[in-house]
Amino acid sequence: MEFMSDIVTPTPLNEPALPNIKPVGRTRVIGYIIAVLGLFILVAFGLGSSGNAHSVLTFTPVNTSTNAPWSLGALTVLTRYWNVAIGLVVVGIGVDMILRRPPKGAMVRFGVGAVLLLFALLLWAGRAPGPSQVPYVNLTSILIGSSALAMVLIYGALSGVMCERAGVVNIAIEGQFIGGAFFGSVIASTTNNFLLATLAGAVAGALLGLILAFLSLRYLSDQIIVGVVLVTMMSSLSSYLNLQVLSPYPNLNTGNLASNIAIPLLCKIPIIGPVFFNESGFFYFMIVLVGLISFGLFKTRWGLRVRAVGEHPKAAESVGINVIRTRYINVVLGGAIAGVGGVAFMSSQGAFQVGYTSGLGYVALAALIFGRWRPSGAVSAAVLFGISAYLALNLQTYNIPISTEILGMFPYLITIAVVAGLVGRVRPPAADGQPYKRD
Repeated sequence: MEFMSDIVTPTPLNEPALPNIKPVGRTRVIGYIIAVLGLFILVAFGLGSSGNAHSVLTFTPVNTSTNAPWSLGALTVLTRYWNVAIGLVVVGIGVDMILRRPPKGAMVRFGVGAVLLLFALLLWAGRAPGPSQVPYVNLTSILIGSSALAMVLIYGALSGVMCERAGVVNIAIEGQFIGGAFFGSVIASTTNNFLLATLAGAVAGALLGLILAFLSLRYLSDQIIVGVVLVTMMSSLSSYLNLQVLSPYPNLNTGNLASNIAIPLLCKIPIIGPVFFNESGFFYFMIVLVGLISFGLFKTRWGLRVRAVGEHPKAAESVGINVIRTRYINVVLGGAIAGVGGVAFMSSQGAFQVGYTSGLGYVALAALIFGRWRPSGAVSAAVLFGISAYLALNLQTYNIPISTEILGMFPYLITIAVVAGLVGRVRPPAADGQPYKRD
């Protein structure tokens, strides 16, 4: 019967043989997306500019009388040729991913392509001759404005990391932002002390986190629904209190702005000096917080227990870890961090206004997902989202024919791409969002 092993089953005459089709990998898909973005830059922003159009880049922040950086002359570039070059670079990144399909770095390449797209858009929007009322692009001012939004998003993303690494989904970040901003504004206005305002915002966020933890862990309520309810409650409550308290008593909402703390010499460095070394205390505290959470989660016994609770709570309980208590602590701490983020937002925007957080809590969740539930990745995503959100709010001064709402969609479109797996597989903690009940 040995000859039976050499017999090949013939293909039936009625059924044609199917070709061996290999599925297109995620890396190749994102390569195609980047290549299309590059072609768009090449055609719309490059060839779409007249040959004599030029863009002026300046690097000195406006309205800076003290601690201004060392002067750096303006740079004038030909818009068409620079954007053609940028488009070719982005196309090259996409083609490289299509052909080589590198196993790692899809997120990094996607981020580089997105940043180059925004830079090409700035060159095209600020070109002269063109429709812009502003004859230059001040890169340093854009980075300073973006850093204020990115800082708030990082606070929110860190809050999400604390909660979701322990297995609890915190959709209520937006509500915690609102609570922190409201109570922080009241305390800062009455005491002129941002330290007390920060404590008030942290307490407000922590209380909302406690409510989320209590309903989710004690009564096993759906964490998504509880978070949405908390956001809706805080939106309505802040509107009511604004009407009944802040409007009749404007002295409770004077719009104090936190002063910057300049680091000598470092603040004088052109471009990066004003962005990183001449910021408010909230910015520096955010940097410290990123380092502490990163170290704590991945280098300490506490972090190991938190990650164990978020991945396999039954196994963690079997070795003596109190799952419920760990989740309570993390959710409350995460709420406090988001509350401080609300105070930080208020300190850079001024008087509290109803709805002026405008969905930043949800964008912070998007940054958390894009960053793969790691503090470092969330920071990178928050910076990208902060730049796009700032441009969406301020590009109307350039009279561009692109709706600013489209730029406002940018973080959410990236999130959809991430969740769909187009830029690589994204896996949350295994027990994230799953209620836990002791046997």
